[in-house]
Amino acid sequence: MSNENIVGKNGQGEKDPNELKIVEEKGLGYTLTVAREDILKAAVGLKEAGFDLLTFVAGVDMPDSIKLTYRVYSSKQKNQVAVIIKTEVPKSDPVIDSLTPIWSSANWHERETYDLLGVEFKGHPDPRRMFMPEDWVGYPLRKDYKDDRMVVFEDYRTDRPGDSE
Repeated sequence: MSNENIVGKNGQGEKDPNELKIVEEKGLGYTLTVAREDILKAAVGLKEAGFDLLTFVAGVDMPDSIKLTYRVYSSKQKNQVAVIIKTEVPKSDPVIDSLTPIWSSANWHERETYDLLGVEFKGHPDPRRMFMPEDWVGYPLRKDYKDDRMVVFEDYRTDRPGDSE
């Protein structure tokens, strides 16, 4: 069960395309959905509210955009509160502000997201590839990525011995 609150820029309940959406999910904490232009503002606000640790950045390749998820945590709260920040960047312009100046732990997570999905983080102190060589072409976790060395499993068997029907 979730408890959803919409917080517009004017603090009213009116529909606004730039509104912040905060959802409380039982057992998971809170989810804050922001436009990519507001990611720094949201991060600074959470840092000031005591969320002192960013534990991961993850990206998912969608048809027209890359959805980004950040998990921040307050190590000082007795109830171990966590907040998930969600945003997305269009594939045509996959650029977003770096959160490394707010949480230094974002450094490696952002480099990994750049290397595998092609999201560029403005203001990142070390924006180089992490896993792939610097001259590598493409981003391996994008669905449109092609490589001659890729193995496609077309004959996957689901009727293995021991599987129940």
